[in-house]
Amino acid sequence: MSRKHPRKGRLGRIEMEILEGLTFGDIFIGALFSARSTKRMHEIARKRAKKRYLDQLALERLVKTRLVNAKGEILSINASGLELFKKTSLVKQMLSTKVWDRKWRVVIFDIPQSMAPLRWEIRGLLKRAGFRMLQQSVWIFPHECKELTALISQDSRIKGRVLYGVFETIEGDKEMRRAFGLV
Repeated sequence: MSRKHPRKGRLGRIEMEILEGLTFGDIFIGALFSARSTKRMHEIARKRAKKRYLDQLALERLVKTRLVNAKGEILSINASGLELFKKTSLVKQMLSTKVWDRKWRVVIFDIPQSMAPLRWEIRGLLKRAGFRMLQQSVWIFPHECKELTALISQDSRIKGRVLYGVFETIEGDKEMRRAFGLV
């Protein structure tokens, strides 16, 4: 039985890319800003390190939630990950309207505690779509989204538990307009 030993003194293409991403960029930025702006260099280096860290955490979450398979250093999306990706892409595509018609779309759902995982799934979908919670189980969005509610309502477990409405006005909507960047 042969054992794989790490190569000493040699780096492969992937290792070089990782090291370059970790060091060269920060060193290059440091050289560009030199002594005149070491504070700025440290800010940029911190931002780059934070982004790498957050990317790593996101990847670990994808593996932990079994949306991505990890076999050693090889990653691949699995069927459930692909399905969620398609659903999320579809939601973003459906909600691509940018011009506000001065109407609010409201999604209201009433799902019992016994179906809590389903409730969390719907909340997550609404959050990813850009909805904001107006009140408990009442979510608001400024653009057309009938397709989204139809997508949510397709689940047979929630038939009749999700309501969709369009409101001309909502009392005190100034805060919501600000939250959606409509002011």
